[in-house]
Amino acid sequence: MDLQLEGRHVLITGASTGIGRALAAGFAAEGARVYLNARPGAHLDAAVRDLRARGARVHALPGDLTMPRSPSASDMEGLLAPLLEGPGCLDVLVHNAGSVGPFAGLEATTDADWLASLELNLMAAVRLTRAALPLLRAAAQPNMVCIGSTGVERPDGRWPHYHAAKAALANFARSLAVELAPEGIRVNTVSPGPVWTSSWEREAAELAAHSGQSPELAAETLRHRAARRVPLGRIGEVDDLVGICLLLASSRAAWITGAEIAVDGGLGVAGP
Repeated sequence: MDLQLEGRHVLITGASTGIGRALAAGFAAEGARVYLNARPGAHLDAAVRDLRARGARVHALPGDLTMPRSPSASDMEGLLAPLLEGPGCLDVLVHNAGSVGPFAGLEATTDADWLASLELNLMAAVRLTRAALPLLRAAAQPNMVCIGSTGVERPDGRWPHYHAAKAALANFARSLAVELAPEGIRVNTVSPGPVWTSSWEREAAELAAHSGQSPELAAETLRHRAARRVPLGRIGEVDDLVGICLLLASSRAAWITGAEIAVDGGLGVAGP
């Protein structure tokens, strides 16, 4: 199926590693021109270099959208300058930037932990959307894809700060879908279940440190523990998110907005 993404301009936040990097590779493989936003550093440089080596048309948009210094309108304009000065439009905006933060429950998290989670998982999307709207309005078939979490509907008692922030993001996306529909701007959410990313790697490192296991064994322990809950029998990988995001961003999904699609191996229908 031709998704008709050739030549379209796609901006992905949190694109230097994990899901964001996989999405950048997926859009680039479809012929899109992809702009990778992430904090400046080696990961972003490596992502751009590796994708260009495969012939991808990618550009780095380095910038931190969060505290301690909340970005201003001029900061956002600076971040978007390559698009403002180049095509003058943005076809697809993917809000992927996010992180679990501390692996802790309510009593072990501080107000600062909660505010940091809201900054990264919600306010980064709010600020960038506000700044990018003129570019989206100039596109022929503009849309946004937000990367949420199935923990919004099925929180497991861990990381309440993260689940609350992702719930806010999902509600933000639904509100935008209604507000922007008259302008032809679609907004959808893709919510992963347990997908192996750097957060899981960090949890595996903590398990190894406390249990005496090797990092490799700790990672395998976590993978096996997560897979037992999933009907399809395995933890997700970042590439499992790519296909549905490409479809939602394409003209093939022209009548889909306000949707929240779980990509979780069947976990959401498996019962408690």
